[in-house]
Amino acid sequence: MDTFDAIVVGLGAHGSAATAALARRGLRVAGLERFGRGEAFGSSGGWSRMIRLTHFEDPNLVPLALESWDRWLALGDETGTTLLEETGGLYAGPPGHPVVDGSRLGAQRHGLAFEALDSAEIHRRWPIFRPADDTVAVLETRAGLLHADRANAASLDVAERAGAQLMFGRRVVAWRSAPGGGVEVEDADGSVIGGDHLVVAAGPWLGSLLPDLRLPLRVERECPCWFWPTVDPASVGADRLPIWVMVEQGTAFYGVRHDPEVGLKVSIHHWGTFVDPESVDRVVAPADIDRIRAFMRIRMPEADGALAHARVCLYTNTPDEQFVIDRHPAAEGVAFASACSGHGFKFAPVVAEILADLATTGSTAYEVERFRADRFSASRHGVEGRTG
Repeated sequence: MDTFDAIVVGLGAHGSAATAALARRGLRVAGLERFGRGEAFGSSGGWSRMIRLTHFEDPNLVPLALESWDRWLALGDETGTTLLEETGGLYAGPPGHPVVDGSRLGAQRHGLAFEALDSAEIHRRWPIFRPADDTVAVLETRAGLLHADRANAASLDVAERAGAQLMFGRRVVAWRSAPGGGVEVEDADGSVIGGDHLVVAAGPWLGSLLPDLRLPLRVERECPCWFWPTVDPASVGADRLPIWVMVEQGTAFYGVRHDPEVGLKVSIHHWGTFVDPESVDRVVAPADIDRIRAFMRIRMPEADGALAHARVCLYTNTPDEQFVIDRHPAAEGVAFASACSGHGFKFAPVVAEILADLATTGSTAYEVERFRADRFSASRHGVEGRTG
């Protein structure tokens, strides 16, 4: 049986970054991925992701976002790749909506530069938008897009340079504590490898690999789409859009500026369809596309052109839409992370350091109390009962 200092299960955004973080620390690392290099079946595939500093979800995420921003830039410099492009970030909706108020709160609390815009000003700056008359927005100065495929590739490149052994097409089905210490990890073919430490970053499949923790995870089917505008993108500002979130009748739509190679990205944040990741329908149906077009016809009519691309990806959600980052309570040297709830990609470089800390030392200097898995336990809240 091959043995390693550390094993990482799952090589999406967080797993690939964790593999690099562990290898940088001088450990002999094995990274196992059930799909191929650059997989797009979980939550980490595709061309782009947003990186925001203010977070309407939780203003306490801002310090981690700031550090992640710097770490992405450093990774780009290290690998000679442009991973992050600053575009600004627009968060718009009706007055009093959490997307707007939460973004403002996070920016104010942490001293981030922003502007307050109304509907007319949004349209003046980016004519492709035709917001409702009562729309208000926060325009964050320091936000942008991450090139997701390049980012994952850069992490894997660093990991391999540092000596990590990457194994693709290895679907892990079980892990267990080894009799003499450490862990053993078994794949679908029955092959077993051993390690002193284990990081499980399996995204939508995390629950199946940690069944004893009874994590209340719900996997959600998402359908990001890209369109060719019906006019010259530059004539309506589509080529210089900030990353954006716009709430329409209670639904948060979002997008990234037009890219001449792939089109203009427009999608829905939380589609509301919950699935089993093993059997999810990965065909984007006309009804999926129509949900986005209904928004574009009203608020971005010049965007409502031919479909350029469409794909299915997955969110893994917790009830409070916070992350799960923790060490296993009954297995020393085992740490895990998932449940990004649709806003976790950007944090991968920092989550990687936390996971490396937890797996190798059992603790971390980062504040992770709010990410602990046992926050869902009834007994932790003073009520006897099972976790879940």
